[in-house]
Amino acid sequence: MRAKLAAVFLSIFIIIAGWLFFETNGSYQLSFKAKFYYEIGNFDEAFKLSQRALELDHYNKMASTLVNQSKIALKFTAYINEGKKYLRNIKQMSQNEVSNADRERIKLMCDIMIEGYSQLQDSPLLDSDLKNEAKNMRENFVKLKNELF
Repeated sequence: MRAKLAAVFLSIFIIIAGWLFFETNGSYQLSFKAKFYYEIGNFDEAFKLSQRALELDHYNKMASTLVNQSKIALKFTAYINEGKKYLRNIKQMSQNEVSNADRERIKLMCDIMIEGYSQLQDSPLLDSDLKNEAKNMRENFVKLKNELF
């Protein structure tokens, strides 16, 4: 009976000690904030906070993972935004008669986006919606290139 009671108290002590560690450690507090921003899709803020957390404690694995995942997510976001910008430009060019120079620009934009997708680093921790949106963006440009050229 005494051994069971000691095990219960030891378990409670370990839980409280862990809670106190995370509550008083500034690096982990920043990591938890960064994790929150990462989960809501604010990858830039998550990257900044996790970098600060990593500067405070180089052994903070959570901050290290968040820095890497935020970098990857920012690259995916930049790819998607660039694709949207190119699609707007292509739509604007197609309002009038498309010249040969415009066709070459469109082809170049398609090539940039198709090659850009292959340079993105996939991660199993990355949001699947973000991955799907980038994949759809690439497919749109492949389809556009195949239809026009």
